[in-house]
Amino acid sequence: MERGGGVNVGAARAAAGRWVAGHRVAGFVGAYVSGSAAWLPPEAELPYASDVDVVIVVDGDVPPKLGKFRHEGVLLDVGYVPLEPAERVLASPALAPGASRGVVLADSGGRLAALHAAVAAEFDRPSWVRARCAALEERISALSRLDVRLPLADRVLAWVFPASLPTLVVLTAARANPTVRRRYAAARDVLAARGLAGFHEDLLGLLGCAHLTQERVAWHLDRLAAVYDGVPRDHAGPYRSDLAPEARNVSIDGTRELVERGLHREAVWWIAVTFARCLTSGPYGADALRDLLDDLGAGTPEAMRGRAAAAVAALPELRRVRDTLIG
Repeated sequence: MERGGGVNVGAARAAAGRWVAGHRVAGFVGAYVSGSAAWLPPEAELPYASDVDVVIVVDGDVPPKLGKFRHEGVLLDVGYVPLEPAERVLASPALAPGASRGVVLADSGGRLAALHAAVAAEFDRPSWVRARCAALEERISALSRLDVRLPLADRVLAWVFPASLPTLVVLTAARANPTVRRRYAAARDVLAARGLAGFHEDLLGLLGCAHLTQERVAWHLDRLAAVYDGVPRDHAGPYRSDLAPEARNVSIDGTRELVERGLHREAVWWIAVTFARCLTSGPYGADALRDLLDDLGAGTPEAMRGRAAAAVAALPELRRVRDTLIG
């Protein structure tokens, strides 16, 4: 799919369905679409920097994630999850949003359709919304135990993902799509619509990017693009599909689109994530990542511990905003 190619969500889902039709694993229960391709209407255009998340449900041993690859020109991101009862899915901030949309691609015996119907019926219930928010808040609380002795890439990933989770608490509380790369931009929209724009500035401040200019973020992104294009391709690495040339439109081009739209601060967290993932394939890009961390006030283990502690300390205010959004 090229930029401006105009593939719509319905066509992208259909391509995913054709791939699923030729793919079976032991214990296959069914498959469904999650992420933005599940939340958008079929007639909408699939954003250039989006993939189609395909979740394969299995009853038994869960295979390793397949990750990103192209099928019929559409970038798919395929993973596996175990078959769970509706109550477990409803309490999961990762599983409930996709299951609530009911975009089923394959269903062996009707169990997946029944599960999705049960999740959709209860998805908006405040008790389940609170349960999903609580699961995210528990992961934020774990930042108090951040191990700053980890190697640089692992330390950054252990910090930056939980540090970004307040945005997902906002989106979960508002019953919105808890998107991945665009989580700060999506949270910004939700908070602005509810008259809570000031809290978005707080979230950016916790990450350390509230003060960064568009020019500075674009500079970091240019350095990331050079690292991304030159990083050794480790076909056995944990992020091999996220760092593949086929995924560049998501990791680099989609981030540049945010920067060019003036959402440069909202793009910073994904720049940090991608830098760290590149570094897991070798030492290439370590200096550029350290420069970004210096800008975020997280350039030393002690400074990163301080950033982590600030996110934990902000939980009471986050919970007040959460309750406002749920209400």
